[in-house]
Amino acid sequence: MTRKIFAIWISAAALATLAGCDKGGAPPPPRPDARAQKLETATIRVGEAPLRVEVADSEAERRKGMMFRPRPGPDEAMLFVFASDSNPAFWMKDSYVDLDLAFIRSDGSIVQTERMRAYNEEPVFSREPVRFALEVPAGWLEAHGIAIGTKVTIPDDVAAGATP
Repeated sequence: MTRKIFAIWISAAALATLAGCDKGGAPPPPRPDARAQKLETATIRVGEAPLRVEVADSEAERRKGMMFRPRPGPDEAMLFVFASDSNPAFWMKDSYVDLDLAFIRSDGSIVQTERMRAYNEEPVFSREPVRFALEVPAGWLEAHGIAIGTKVTIPDDVAAGATP
């Protein structure tokens, strides 16, 4: 009888474990995804930190952003260039990891920073008109002492390259 109760208990525990395997919420980051775009790159300066960025300067590139990327490298970033000052909104649909977002005025000053959570489809708007936005791995801004008011130096050819 004790063996039968033990076997039933083990079976129930195994079923409970399997039922708990439903991860719910966000799925785990996939392997490299062919849907991730690879864009032209440039070097910008964020405060004193040089940073190599992919440049999203067309509507299609800005819309896709860093979607479908399993995990950006520690210094992998994307600069969003808008044709004119606007109040863009960002979300994290199909973005597998948390990112930091900095909204940047046309004069290069950071006016707002946000922590963007993976898979969050709630839009985050810039609170004032900006010309650029920068996405970096979560924690990068803090690790480099970047805050509101920090100046970002963007090469003229990159800043002028946006299409509506």
